[in-house]
Amino acid sequence: MSTAPDDLPQPEPQVSATRDEVRVRRAPKYPVFIFGGIVVGVVVTLIAVVAAPGDDQTPFAQVFGYFVLYGIAIGALVGAIVAVILDAILSRRGRSVEGERTVVETPESDEADQPVDGELE
Repeated sequence: MSTAPDDLPQPEPQVSATRDEVRVRRAPKYPVFIFGGIVVGVVVTLIAVVAAPGDDQTPFAQVFGYFVLYGIAIGALVGAIVAVILDAILSRRGRSVEGERTVVETPESDEADQPVDGELE
């Protein structure tokens, strides 16, 4: 148990607020578009491999595995390009608003430098 009183005066925090003009707009999430492009690339590759005539000597899994690498790369690229184009379109639709930044600073008390019971000096 400590013998220090609990009702010590606490320093009042200092609040300062500034107003700034900020630009608000919607932005696409790039990883979602890239992953979506990858999924579309895999599906298109699957359809292309199933629909394409092939010889019976090459197994389906081997052909699909080979071409799905291209489908993933091209799908990710197309998804990223779509995200960049959508970002450019949405950036024009942004609007300016006034925002308030509030900073709260708590001044340090004199007792913060003194050791507390049980604290090493």
